[in-house]
Amino acid sequence: MKTFNGYTTYNHWNTALWLNNDEDMYNTMQNIVELVVYRHITKKQAVERLLKRLPAKTPDGATWQADTIAELIEENYVEQLKYS
Repeated sequence: MKTFNGYTTYNHWNTALWLNNDEDMYNTMQNIVELVVYRHITKKQAVERLLKRLPAKTPDGATWQADTIAELIEENYVEQLKYS
């Protein structure tokens, strides 16, 4: 079975790549996660909100993967809870 740096598909890997490494996208995600930490929105709403703020596709032309975004939001949620 072929994987992409631990992700099941190229699109999943590409979603994580851009959200973790592009400063503007990362900051947008962190700001949305902060809203979840302080219970202003749910994690599901956070995924929806982030998808609305992102371009139609990744800068590489891949399709954003909502389940990968949900995983990244969860990871960052846990991390932000440690320090809030």
